Amino acid sequence: MKNIFLNCLIFIGLIINYAYSQELVPPIQSYSPADYGAASQNWDIALDDRGVVYAANNQGLLVFDGLSWELYSLENQSIIRSVYPYQDRIYTGSYQEFGFWETLNDGRLHYTSLTPLMQDLEMQSDEFWEIISYNNAIYFRSFGAIYKYESDKITKIKNEVSTALGNYRDRLIYAPRLKGLAYLNEDGESEALEGDLRELNGINIIDIKARGNELFIAGKEELFIYKDQQLSRIKNRNLNSLLVRSELNHIISISENELVLGTIKDGIVQYNLKEDHFKVYGRSSGLQNNTVLGMAYSRGKLWLALDKGVDMIDLKAPFKFYTENTGELGAIYDMQNFNGTYYFASNTGVYTFMDGQLKLIEDAGDHAWNLEVIDNTLYANHNTGTYKIENNKFIPVDTRTGSFSIKKIGTQPGKLMIADYTGLSIYDKRTGKVKELSGISFPVKDLVIENSSRLWVAHPYEGIYKITHEEFENLQVEKISSLGKTKNFNPRIYNINNQILSFINGKWFKYNPFKDQFEIFKEFEAYSNSGLILNEEPNYVFCDIETGALTLTNLQEDKVVIGPELLNSRLVKANENIIQENDSVFNITLNDGFVQVNLRELKRQLKNPWVSEPFIKEFSAGDRRFMLNESPVIPYAISQNITLKAGLPESSAHGLQYKLTGEDNLNGKIASGVINFRNLEQGDYELQLSTIGGGLINASSKTFKFSIAPPWYLSMPMKMVYALMVISIGFLIIWLNKMKLRKHQLQLEARFEKEHMERLNKLEKEKLMNEIDLKRKELANTTMMAAKKNEVLMEIQAELNKDKTKFSNQFRLKHIMNKINNAVKNKDEWKLFETNFNEVHEDFFKDILKEYPKLTSKDLKLCSYLKMNLSSKEIAPLMGISVRGVEVHRYRLRKKMDLDSDVNLTKFLIKNF
Repeated sequence: MKNIFLNCLIFIGLIINYAYSQELVPPIQSYSPADYGAASQNWDIALDDRGVVYAANNQGLLVFDGLSWELYSLENQSIIRSVYPYQDRIYTGSYQEFGFWETLNDGRLHYTSLTPLMQDLEMQSDEFWEIISYNNAIYFRSFGAIYKYESDKITKIKNEVSTALGNYRDRLIYAPRLKGLAYLNEDGESEALEGDLRELNGINIIDIKARGNELFIAGKEELFIYKDQQLSRIKNRNLNSLLVRSELNHIISISENELVLGTIKDGIVQYNLKEDHFKVYGRSSGLQNNTVLGMAYSRGKLWLALDKGVDMIDLKAPFKFYTENTGELGAIYDMQNFNGTYYFASNTGVYTFMDGQLKLIEDAGDHAWNLEVIDNTLYANHNTGTYKIENNKFIPVDTRTGSFSIKKIGTQPGKLMIADYTGLSIYDKRTGKVKELSGISFPVKDLVIENSSRLWVAHPYEGIYKITHEEFENLQVEKISSLGKTKNFNPRIYNINNQILSFINGKWFKYNPFKDQFEIFKEFEAYSNSGLILNEEPNYVFCDIETGALTLTNLQEDKVVIGPELLNSRLVKANENIIQENDSVFNITLNDGFVQVNLRELKRQLKNPWVSEPFIKEFSAGDRRFMLNESPVIPYAISQNITLKAGLPESSAHGLQYKLTGEDNLNGKIASGVINFRNLEQGDYELQLSTIGGGLINASSKTFKFSIAPPWYLSMPMKMVYALMVISIGFLIIWLNKMKLRKHQLQLEARFEKEHMERLNKLEKEKLMNEIDLKRKELANTTMMAAKKNEVLMEIQAELNKDKTKFSNQFRLKHIMNKINNAVKNKDEWKLFETNFNEVHEDFFKDILKEYPKLTSKDLKLCSYLKMNLSSKEIAPLMGISVRGVEVHRYRLRKKMDLDSDVNLTKFLIKNF
């Protein structure tokens, strides 16, 4: 009987687990051991005020700043069992080891062991499994005792086996093993909690959490609430049955009416006490592991320390995902909620989805494009034809060829138009007949019925066609010329407010019926590069063809952007689709499922989003780390590779970007929390880190300033040296200029003096020359006078010689003749002449005698007269001889001087002496 009961419980548990495994689940972010680079098991998890996540891992302390993980191991490599951030410290407990981590000014996390404070406390192989704060003191427990750390002192306050520790109504509550609950009074003595708690006796209490006046008490297989000294067990039978099987491990309160229960075997249970309803999220929902060893909750996000990995569930997200993990479903192209059942059109067929169960409709395999509800009938456009779905059966409408869409013809009741692989067809619901329209022999990917006489179709490769008709007879098909400069691949056409619009190659066009042509549609310029995937008033949804971002708008002020990161980048590229279920709920098709968006809740969250503040956790260059509490100056020698590590705790922000301004200007996104700046110029820089989120949020930012010192040859001391050198060079130049100026001055003075002396010499020379000329003239005059006198005397003498016979006194005549001879040959006159001649022609006699030493005084006298350029006639009286005698003497002189006959003796003497 016992075994039958146990098997029934297990069966019920399996049914419950399966029923909830395929429900819509909030976004789950998984971090595997490969992602964070540490051991699989994580025993505890906590968040500080900034939102930084700390996990107690088998290999040490794991820290996640929102962008990257880091592992900090203890020196003894112990497994960390518990973690608790408190007042800028992170307390951790492990095997016989307790201490805290602090962030130093350079960003490093430094561990301080407090174990030396417990040397006298007689620990017995203690492992510290839980840490809390109470009255500004830190309390931590092992299975054997409870300890208190305060004022750098650790005391053992209770030497008793306990299984849980907590705060409740300003009391320190603990759970003695199998003995209910107790608290420590002001004297540190243990007292039982008030009320009848006998039901807790024998129950291994594994966790306690207080919320106001309520205290939630978790046993391994049951959950209790203690309030106003009354103890009660949770009444939900399904939940109790689940807990029996799942083995409860942790509890946490996430709102006034909600608890999250972490289990060993089935993941987490989100329990709404007010509605008495719960949801289970386990491995089949997207968790990495069903064993939850620790939980932490902050701002709508639940962090789980798992037996394998770390997961984050955004419980308050306005998005709920359905994911089919086997690959059977494939990419969903369209979906409909019809009569309480979801229908999926995917690349593998048409499926039903109800009560968490996915089922392929019989004969509905192969690619399905579209689902349409018309007049309370569900139609499917399929690769093999067009079908209607009744009682979950695939009933053929037209199987001649595959089809893309089906639309109601408003002017003809009971008739539908099918856009298929070979053209257009009209389906008559009353007769069941399908009529193919003639004149259209190409695939029609998109169809718009404008009015009773005109419709528009889109060829996936050739562009847009306008078709006019008369009750679908006499069709006239006109191909529209390419819109824009490129070929019109995959065009989309729409009828919005009775206007025909087209989206082609990232641009919007509007048909102008008066000009019979398409024009740029300026009203949609704000949505260029975004195709319209929903146009049901008042809601319009645009999808950016490059980024995949969705914009939900009423084409007025109301606009919400859903970035691709919110959808895990899972949109079906080029076939994005969104289906409005009601005023607030939209379903978006994905590659392996769909996501349900609560627009009202999304708008509410966007009005007041919480955005975490980015922070810098490391700034280094080369092998050197710099202080973060100041503006560091980086030596130029190690500035070629600067590394900055930043953090952005999980929030409404979806990324971090940087902007560097200074000598170099750079900007970009930060991948994995690391930026590398290479070969920056010297100078001052300002780095701004800003959050980004697709325009959904108010960005927060962090500014950090640093400088790169100049190279040694441009450093301040060297600049001073250069300045001194420049000054010295300046002084040297000035001194050299002075010296040059002095030299120039001296040169000018010497030149002036030389010129002055030359002028004086010239004047002196001129004076001398004048004197010489004067003396020459005097000499010439004297000579000429002497010559004239002598000539006269000689003439007198000649006359006397003619008439000497007439003289009676011959003696007297002879005496006169002698006097005349003496007067002609007066030596005093010659001496005077010689003196005057030497003054005019200095060293003449000396030079000529040096050259011709055999010359006689008479020869010298002739030479002097010739030097004066006197003719023979002028010389004759001076020498007291005849002209013939002078000529003879000149001839003899030429012979003595050995001159050629053609050499002029006078010129020779003037030129050479």
